[in-house]
Formats: sequence, structure tokens, C-alpha cells
Amino acid sequence: MKHYFYSFFTLFLLFNCSENKPEIKKLTQQELTETTEFKEASPEKKQLFSELKAFQKDLQSKQAQKIPDYLDCPKRIEELDLNTKNTAIRTDVEANSFRLSTNLVTDNFDLIYNELDLNIINEAIKSIPETDLLANDNVSTNVKLGECDYHTSILMKNKEVEFDIKSATPNSECKKDQKWKFVSNGEILVLDHRKML
Repeated sequence: MKHYFYSFFTLFLLFNCSENKPEIKKLTQQELTETTEFKEASPEKKQLFSELKAFQKDLQSKQAQKIPDYLDCPKRIEELDLNTKNTAIRTDVEANSFRLSTNLVTDNFDLIYNELDLNIINEAIKSIPETDLLANDNVSTNVKLGECDYHTSILMKNKEVEFDIKSATPNSECKKDQKWKFVSNGEILVLDHRKML
């Protein structure tokens, strides 16, 4: 009987440990400012980092009224290929002379959140330690959403943040490879519509 109990306990422990993901320790603002990475970062990098974290917090809390500012709505998006058959987006874009309207973003937030890969971007920023974002110009992580895996790189240089998302799951239900570029306007990151592939 003891043998079965120990076998069960061992299997339970192995299963439990294999399911746990490494948790990213969140630093307080005070702890962060005391790190070597923060002290050695340039003022420009600290500003870009601050804007990136503010963007992530607004994505996480789904601040629908703030997202149009990040997307610089309304803006011409003739170059933007959403690779979507979604009629709400297509109709809005066509009706507004190829502009993505603020009303569309706020009224269809979840749709925009998923179609513009904001869900992947949010998870990628969250999963990278803040000290890594400060210390490196190029960082990457893997993001899993449902059955889909994405390898996401974040490149920060000058006043630009570029997200390079590559699908690691050969499944038609998963998003295709995409790049998104945001440029700092000195206060927030704003989507650069000219630099999307």
C-alpha cells in the first residue's frame, strides 16, 4: 500500500512541476530604479521603456478609450493588409476613405485587439523581465495563445519599437507572420502605418 502511495505522490509531484511556468518577478518602481540595468540605461532608453510599459498596461486592462491614440486614429491605412475577411473592419475602412475610425476601435475593441495582434504584443511584453528590456535592444520570447505558438521579437532602437511576430504553429487557425512598428511621439507609442509588412 505504501508503495502505491509513494508512486502516486511521485507522479503527482512530477505532473505538478511540469505544469508550472517560470513566473516573471515583477519589480516595484523603487526596486527597478535600483537595478544596474536601469542605472546604465540611457535617458532615451528609459523613456522608450516607460512608454512600452504604459502601452502594455493599457493593453492588459483593455483601455478601449486609449487604444485609438496608440493606433493614431484616424489614419490612412491603404498599405495596411489585415489579412482578415472581417466585414466590420473592411466596411469601416472603405466607408472612411481607408481610415480606421476611432469609433470602430472603441466599438469593436476585442476584434481590433485580436486582429492587430495586440493580444500577442501584450503577452510578449509581459513575459520579458523589465531588466532585460532595459539592458537589451533586441529581446524575444515565445507566446502561447490557445493552440497557437508565436515567436515574438521586440526591437527597441532610437524612438522606435518593432514587434516581429512569427507563427510557430502550422495551423490555418493561427495568425500569419506579421511585423508592427510603433514610434514614440515623446509621450506614447504610436503605430507607424508605413512600416507594416
